[in-house]
Amino acid sequence: MNPIIKSNALKLFPLRKSLLLTACCLLLLPLMQGCSPINKTGTPPAVTPEPTVLDEPGEFEVNELDGRMQNDFGTYNTTLYYPASPGTYPAIAFSPGLGAVKGYYRWVGNHLASHGYTVLLFTVPVPLTASTAQHQAGFVSAFEWLEAENGNPDSPVYGQIDLNQRGIMGHSLGGAAASRAAQSMDIDAVVALAPGAPGDLVQTIRTATTPIDLKDTIAAGLATITAPTQIQAATQDCITGDLWDAAYYQALTTESRQFVLINGGNHVSFNDAGSLANTAGQAFDCKAVVDTREHHQRLSRRYFTAWFDYFLKNDAAVAPYIFGSLAEQDLASGLVSALEFELP
Repeated sequence: MNPIIKSNALKLFPLRKSLLLTACCLLLLPLMQGCSPINKTGTPPAVTPEPTVLDEPGEFEVNELDGRMQNDFGTYNTTLYYPASPGTYPAIAFSPGLGAVKGYYRWVGNHLASHGYTVLLFTVPVPLTASTAQHQAGFVSAFEWLEAENGNPDSPVYGQIDLNQRGIMGHSLGGAAASRAAQSMDIDAVVALAPGAPGDLVQTIRTATTPIDLKDTIAAGLATITAPTQIQAATQDCITGDLWDAAYYQALTTESRQFVLINGGNHVSFNDAGSLANTAGQAFDCKAVVDTREHHQRLSRRYFTAWFDYFLKNDAAVAPYIFGSLAEQDLASGLVSALEFELP
């Protein structure tokens, strides 16, 4: 077992307040009222992240393919981001958060495709539903859709998707769904960006006749994940909260796992800058204290690209970015406030 890179002191707000805010936002966000963000005063990092090969666009030009997929929940609109050059590329499926749509995460699809991945982003049939069920089913359908496209001679990605190397990823409620889907799917790597408390569990606890601990309920499922799992969080996140995201990490027992706390970013920093999730979500979130959204997303890209490269492409050359000297530099400089990992 590898030693944990010791984190700087985490500036976390009380778990009870975090869970109340999460429940409030998950259940009342469609009404756009009733959730007041907890005020968090953060200190911005003294430096900005220098570009690296992992957080800059990759070598491939990116094409897009819009489509649809269906299951018992209804119709999912999809966009596939894929390298324009012929080749065989690992497959990643991505789920948005509560009320969000695939177009809010173009930065994820474009970036990963430029680094040699086929990335399917989907919008669930009813985005304003706090249960993860649609999202979990969407991950299953995503790989069925990718398999069909890979075997279709008329598809632009015919024979170019490596379905033996599969990753799933999501933000907020989509991140929670990714962690739930990983408990039953055959997946090779997982990334959850600021995963939230699933609304169906929140509702179950609210209506239970005997006390139920939300954290313990989620932890029981997380302990069954075997795929390498990375949890990303942000110090200024007042929607799910960095303490909640840290609890996700602490509940994991898979041999390969990581927790990355981006200093100064907030929950909606994981959304595209011009998206409704970003503009409307500011009313529920604490203010980011980094200089630009690009600052936050550059660090996020660096860590999730390295994670997928390491576990889907078996690229040991990226290890310093997530486990070694370059990761230590990010921690020492204050770009990340916590960086913890376990490896076999």
